[in-house]
Amino acid sequence: MTGLAIALAPQAVLAAGVFGALGLGLMARPSPMWARALAVLAPLAALAALRLVVPAYLPPLVDVDFKGLAWQLVIYAGALPLAICSSGDDVETALFLGATLGMGLLCAAGNLVMLFVGLEFMSLPAYLLVARAGAQGRSRRLEAAVKYFFAGAMAGALFLFGLALYYGETGRLGPGAGALGGLGRAGVSLMAAAALFKIGAVPLHWWLPDVYEAASPEVSGFLSTSMKAAAVLFLVRLVQIAPDPMFAVVLPWLGAATALYGAALALRQKGLRRLLAYSSLSHAGLLVLGVGAWARLGGDPDALRAILFYLAAYALMSNGAFLFVAATGVQTRDDLKGWAARSGGTAAAFAALLFALGGIPPTGGFMAKLLVFWQSLRAGLVWPAALAALASIVSLGYYLGLVRDMYFEVPAANCAPIDASARARERILVLACAVGAVVLGLAPLLRIRP
Repeated sequence: MTGLAIALAPQAVLAAGVFGALGLGLMARPSPMWARALAVLAPLAALAALRLVVPAYLPPLVDVDFKGLAWQLVIYAGALPLAICSSGDDVETALFLGATLGMGLLCAAGNLVMLFVGLEFMSLPAYLLVARAGAQGRSRRLEAAVKYFFAGAMAGALFLFGLALYYGETGRLGPGAGALGGLGRAGVSLMAAAALFKIGAVPLHWWLPDVYEAASPEVSGFLSTSMKAAAVLFLVRLVQIAPDPMFAVVLPWLGAATALYGAALALRQKGLRRLLAYSSLSHAGLLVLGVGAWARLGGDPDALRAILFYLAAYALMSNGAFLFVAATGVQTRDDLKGWAARSGGTAAAFAALLFALGGIPPTGGFMAKLLVFWQSLRAGLVWPAALAALASIVSLGYYLGLVRDMYFEVPAANCAPIDASARARERILVLACAVGAVVLGLAPLLRIRP
């Protein structure tokens, strides 16, 4: 029991935060300050608790390894911007911490049942978070939340059905099932479809643009970073627990197709949040390509580090981009025209984030894409890597187009003046994310001595 308590210390801290937020709801008039403090302190405490955890396999449910610990670091850190920008609502705080707790449970999953528990635990609060903390009108938020719910319900149903087929053939819920027959492979395919639903890979992406557009920008940043990181680990765990040769064949091509589709659709978007949603879809494709390369290389640690570095860089880039929308109130590309003349600091930070998202050196986005492409070529995935590289080139059309809009277009004559003191937290976070995204590009050049 002591070993289990230590292994799940970060999750225990987050669970305490959930109960604390629910306790605030029992008070007559709780101060928003307490909910804001709880939203920030719980992820920070979970990050601190990671230092206490020692990798251990505690059958049948829990498997805490270096992979899960590293992913938790990215997930909890990626959740901090939403925590810092918390509205102080105790219900939203409980939902946010509950979703983060579910991601932590998924990171510690040792078998397929625990994977499903983590999947549902992180998904259910997210549906309500989209419905409550939206940037659009109430009906628009509810419509997006319902779409998100049905996508998540379909993912859960596919996973359970696939689990039943897999167990029916192998009699196992954990690793070590050996070669699979037709029934087992069908089960693995359905479970993989559930993971790809959560990542938002083509053609299972239909819910993603509407959800990212309707939710508040801070929530969209959380969904596109921490939630996506957990979904990628979900896929990695599935490949690890129920390995099958088809992963190495299908995932690279699916990832390349997703990257190219997302980049092509983003070119057509006028709304900034919807553009960032399709941009997130394109980046999801590169991550799926990375998982496919990792599977093809037989679980090579370097390939896994490339995926993890990509997620860390993307957590800064995507959070920063969505926080720019929250800080400025910009809704469309027309609103962005001439922004550099109105607010030079936020324009420069957003431009740095766009360069990073486009993979322009020496940013973290460049190093992240380079590492994934390198591992793909190591795995012999020349054509999928070429398609993904084409998607990255296409993406420059809208990333550099947004920079052009800010610096070289004339603003509308009826633009309202900017209040420099408004949304100060978001502006500071945009700057911090931009600096982090640039500095992370130099990280592989640093020699860290033990």
